Amino acid sequence: MHKNISYLYAFFGFFMLACGVVAVDLAGEQANTALITGAVGGLMGLTAGHFLNRGKRWGFLLGTVEAGLLTLLLGWRSATYFLKLLGQMQQSQDTISTETAGMAFLLTTAMLVIAFLTLAVSVMFGKQVLRETK
Repeated sequence: MHKNISYLYAFFGFFMLACGVVAVDLAGEQANTALITGAVGGLMGLTAGHFLNRGKRWGFLLGTVEAGLLTLLLGWRSATYFLKLLGQMQQSQDTISTETAGMAFLLTTAMLVIAFLTLAVSVMFGKQVLRETK
């Protein structure tokens, strides 16, 4: 089972990296936090997946802790982007900034969903992975 979870962490890492790149492509300079979150989260996910695939228990712990922390961070960022988007829709007629805020909200929410699902799967199969690894 630890090999399957390692592939999940690798997917999670690639997904986070891709989201960071897409955020910079869509929002440009305004997406520095998404780029940092995507790059750091992606590299940590790939690292966790690699070492878990080699049977290292700390790879599983790293991936689970990362998914938990990113779930909290991205949940907070999604909520703030949602409130910002609601405020812009009620006040301004500027469709470009509303569009950018909407894309930031959607991208952050997608990252949140994947982080939460990764955390849920890690917790569900945690005992089995801990038995298989050293």
